[in-house]
Amino acid sequence: MISWLLYLIADLLVRALPARAADALALALARAAFAAGLPTRRALEQNLARLLDPASPEDVRARAREGFASFALSFTDFLRLAHRGPGALERVVEVEGAEHLEAARRSGRGVILLSAHLGNWELGAAWLAARGTRVNVVARPHPSRRVERFFARRRRAWGVHRLPDPPLWKAAAEALRRREWVALMADRGPCGRDAARSPVCAWARALSRRTGALVLPAVIVRLPGRRYAACFERPFQPEPGRGDGGLEAIRRFLRRYPGQWSAFEPLAGGIA
Repeated sequence: MISWLLYLIADLLVRALPARAADALALALARAAFAAGLPTRRALEQNLARLLDPASPEDVRARAREGFASFALSFTDFLRLAHRGPGALERVVEVEGAEHLEAARRSGRGVILLSAHLGNWELGAAWLAARGTRVNVVARPHPSRRVERFFARRRRAWGVHRLPDPPLWKAAAEALRRREWVALMADRGPCGRDAARSPVCAWARALSRRTGALVLPAVIVRLPGRRYAACFERPFQPEPGRGDGGLEAIRRFLRRYPGQWSAFEPLAGGIA
């Protein structure tokens, strides 16, 4: 109940306040949370230290501080999605690697969108869905059912759907065989029973081989001036005995934008 009320209050504030005032309040809260030394800060600093090795403790701390600020701004932008029209995102999102996105679209196959908690992943899914792509996300449900419904309503309004869990594998495979897109986060394993068995990138490889879907590494990151860049790398289908191109692509994105990474829990599976 408390978490749901907090989300409702945040939504009301973002709706009532000018964008700069709402963002300033979110940033102030992020700075306070960072200064409090929460477990989420320690986890983020540990993940960044592995990702950026070698890096000084001061550099790691600075990137972690940026990560808290980035998450705060991503949250206010997510809340604003409920009050934006279909064309709003086209005006603020530019594409890097447009040829890779179009290659995946033209393939006529299902696509596994391999991403990370970098920049504003919720806005990125909404942007893709608004362009006519059926996007199904693999996301851990919120402990509060009311908060989960809060997120679900906002996602559905933009054509984004969370895959049911369980059975996650079956739902993902069926969506891909329908030539839809399934978004997986490489810095967090699949939900439910599958999580204990397979890190997400290995899960994506197996799912691609089973369904014939392509893997498309992609993130959406914040730019100056309240703009975003949707970044795509070459789509591929994993082959046995070859390196994990998807994991390496995500690592490149993370090292390029470490201050926008929201890795607030200890990570497994070798992403960092």
